[in-house]
Amino acid sequence: MKKRLIFIIAIFISTSATAQKNFDFRFWEDSLIRLRDEVISASTEVERYSLNEDFMNVLESVLREKNVFKFEWDSVKNFSILASPDKLFKIFTWFVEKDDYTVENFGFIHVYNEGRKKYIIYPLFDKRNAIDYPRTCIGNHNKWYGAVYYKIIPLKGKNKTYYTLLGWNGKDLFTNEKVIEVLYFKQDMSPAFGANVFKKYPEKSYRIIFEYAKEAVFSLKYEKQSYDVNTGRRDSKTHQVIYENIISDMIIFDNLIPLDDNIGNIPAFMVPESSMNQGFVEDNGKWLFIEKVKGRNPDKDKHNYEIKRRNYYNPQ
Repeated sequence: MKKRLIFIIAIFISTSATAQKNFDFRFWEDSLIRLRDEVISASTEVERYSLNEDFMNVLESVLREKNVFKFEWDSVKNFSILASPDKLFKIFTWFVEKDDYTVENFGFIHVYNEGRKKYIIYPLFDKRNAIDYPRTCIGNHNKWYGAVYYKIIPLKGKNKTYYTLLGWNGKDLFTNEKVIEVLYFKQDMSPAFGANVFKKYPEKSYRIIFEYAKEAVFSLKYEKQSYDVNTGRRDSKTHQVIYENIISDMIIFDNLIPLDDNIGNIPAFMVPESSMNQGFVEDNGKWLFIEKVKGRNPDKDKHNYEIKRRNYYNPQ
């Protein structure tokens, strides 16, 4: 019955441009949410992939409708939709869990092509398992290091804008991943993933990948933070190095360490160490690595504590 319903939906959408003057995006948003719920709750991998194919077909058909780019998609909770701050593109991402607890990610990029004066749809294909050197691979929509994205941060380079994407990937039964991806558009407006924009990071990377224990909670976010910079001067009395405290918007993340020093850097045993964070700050069109960040957001509201006079016992 569900298959029959999806077939009817797909046929209806494919003819809706000529059949309807006013396309009801809110109705189809709700339909996609319900269909995505069916994908998530399906009991077998075969069912999940079959329903996911229906979901993709319906979503792609909706994205081909006129004026869809203006639609807000503000009710969606079970798949990710991000719009770039400059309104150039939207990126849709989600995942399907397999029976062995690995996941495969899917997506679409919906971008305006100025030369062709129209919006173009690029499907995203998760090729993580086919990429030999994921940290230095330059990919495209057909060779994508898949993730479900939750934040876009524009980075202005010399000749182009790099869109930094923060994402999550439920890798397998033992580990999860968080990813700092870099998306940019070529001259023909086709997407490319991965770029040499990370300065002073310990290893050469065109994307940053953090893999950690499944049960761990690893924080990767973009917010205002403070860090210390060596001024190159020393105090005349103590001769200690003078540091200047800088407050800046930055990508901040936990420092990963092994559960036990004797285990080594095995991802399934890597956990966040919360006493000190690390991060990236924007520096002339690059992301400059900061090894030590205090991790105290000055924009967050501080608790107001009321100081009360202590009542001591007095027998008089």
